[in-house]
Amino acid sequence: MRQEKIIIEGNVEGMKFSKSIDLAYDPHDSSVEEAILSFYESHACSFEELASERGWMDCYWTFAQPLKSVI
Repeated sequence: MRQEKIIIEGNVEGMKFSKSIDLAYDPHDSSVEEAILSFYESHACSFEELASERGWMDCYWTFAQPLKSVI
């Protein structure tokens, strides 16, 4: 099982949005994209289709960058 924090950014109704989601998935059974679809309980076949269903425009997902400590 793998744990990932995913950031989804895009536009909805002309306003920018950014949201983070915590995913737990088995990389041997599903891809990150499939895990995102499952997280949203969507029957979409791709992230692009999910974005269209939800009204997200110019949308993408990426892995969250770990914060680095400054000493």
